[in-house]
Amino acid sequence: MRLARALLTPAGRAAAQQFLIEGEAMVEQALAVAGACDVFVLEGAKVGASLRSTLAAAGTRCYTVSRGLMTKILGTGYDTSTTTVAVAPMRLASTESLVELGGPLLVCERIQDPRNIGVLLRTADAGGARGMLLGPDSAEPFSRAAVRSSTGSILRLPLALSRDLLADLSLVRQSGLRLIATSAHGRTPVQDAGLDRSCAIIVGNESEGVSSEARAFADDVVAIPVAGQASSFNVTVAAGVLLYECLRAVRDM
Repeated sequence: MRLARALLTPAGRAAAQQFLIEGEAMVEQALAVAGACDVFVLEGAKVGASLRSTLAAAGTRCYTVSRGLMTKILGTGYDTSTTTVAVAPMRLASTESLVELGGPLLVCERIQDPRNIGVLLRTADAGGARGMLLGPDSAEPFSRAAVRSSTGSILRLPLALSRDLLADLSLVRQSGLRLIATSAHGRTPVQDAGLDRSCAIIVGNESEGVSSEARAFADDVVAIPVAGQASSFNVTVAAGVLLYECLRAVRDM
């Protein structure tokens, strides 16, 4: 219980290398994919047959807790509809291991909103990316908002946290992957960029986009045509469009 409460803070998560998963569906994913350490179920809550079966098969410690204890575990942002919580281990990849997986790879630079990080993980997972590289000065991917927004993809998709993004971009490029940066002012329309699984897609900060330093590593800078009055797409939408282009190229072969 004390460990679970410590996971409310970034420092506590970093020290334990663990984080909290909420909701029955995501807890079941955590048990199946990541090997959850402990599970807490609100007293009086009905646990679904599928989760009961997964708990029994995994042999995971399961504790019944009061509403007050559940509130202490999840803190002031506790959604009272949440009846099931698990402690899951962080499973981080290295840039080298991501590169070995091949493409497509999603590279994210200075993403500030943790919810965007969660959706980027979900988008990369759904869009066929082999992994995601998150640059420094980004929001924490294991925060409550990011984890919830990932809808479980944080448990499946290989994720590496870069300490020096430019050095890692150099490594990615040396591996043979094409580095494709995104910009509203890109020189190549996305449909003409020839995207495929040999690409690493770079998306940037919500307000400033991909930095000039990162763009300098790119083999091409592509733009997504905008039909309406908005100046650009949200970073998560842009990532989805480009990853879909990578998938579409393979399907059309």
